[in-house]
Amino acid sequence: MRTISAPWWRLLPIGIFCGFAISITGCASASPTVSGVIDRTAPAEDGVRLIYLGTGGWIFERGDDQVIAAPFFSNPGLLKTGLLPIHSDLDVVDQFMSRYDVSRAQVILVGHAHYDHLMDVPRIALEHAPGARILGSRTVKNTLGTWSGIGERVDEVNDIAGDQKTVGTWLRYGPGVRIMALRSLHAPHFEGYTLYKGTRVRALNAEPRWATEWLDGTTHAYLIDFLNPDESVAFRIYYQDAVAPPPVGFAPESIIRERGVDVAILVPATFDQVDWHPEAFVENLQPQRVLLGHWENFFSAPISPADPLTNLAHFENRLERVFDGEWWKPELWTEFRFPTR
Repeated sequence: MRTISAPWWRLLPIGIFCGFAISITGCASASPTVSGVIDRTAPAEDGVRLIYLGTGGWIFERGDDQVIAAPFFSNPGLLKTGLLPIHSDLDVVDQFMSRYDVSRAQVILVGHAHYDHLMDVPRIALEHAPGARILGSRTVKNTLGTWSGIGERVDEVNDIAGDQKTVGTWLRYGPGVRIMALRSLHAPHFEGYTLYKGTRVRALNAEPRWATEWLDGTTHAYLIDFLNPDESVAFRIYYQDAVAPPPVGFAPESIIRERGVDVAILVPATFDQVDWHPEAFVENLQPQRVLLGHWENFFSAPISPADPLTNLAHFENRLERVFDGEWWKPELWTEFRFPTR
């Protein structure tokens, strides 16, 4: 019988990794979730549809315009992630992605290059969204390298991203969508330690085998604008796939002064490792509504109802103290329909 074991130097982070996983799942608390369809549109009203795919995954669409935020369905278990090689489960990815037609997607957003955000993207881009560009960091591009078949489809954003004081470059994907990357940062997982941290400066010619090889790289959040024919903004989404220490991850103040965010997608996992999250992001983005993403335990199969990854009750209490609008924590496949304005 063949035995696969990790090199000794790969085992060094395992104690830290398991401590992180035990700490976040051990303090998890149950809180209400929503599922099904949440519809805020009137009959025949122009609207935008947002579908939660679990972890950092979403589909955003309006009419013929479609944007995907990197879905992840493979969900290797805790012990496997810590001790064994991991890979994309192609059958599971196909099973879940076949639920929706994303063949017309113009772009797939990737906030950072950890395995739970990037590992399933090659299968999705090749088999389900064959015309989509991939938006991400230089590390995202180099991790996908030559082995994935989609490395050349990556649009790097390291040098064109915006921040609180700087307006970044708007990238157009079709006539009705523009996207701006925002400089962000992956918060520590616990006690100031960030797992799988680093950048890739050269393209890989083979797929990473271990979770430790999926380095985060530069982290980005995104502003996604759906546009009217006159170029005015019909609907604006802020998307983050990792908690960031404010003001890192903020949208440009000048952009928000002109028009706030219709929906802000905020991440509660490890929010307690930084100060003033979510409060500072609510103040910066001025959102009409808030959706929570990447909140569930992704060390188990993607199911509904899911177990929370962190103490959501504390996060939710803090959110409600500063935000009096509608907010939701969606289960897998929850669909939101919101009117444009």
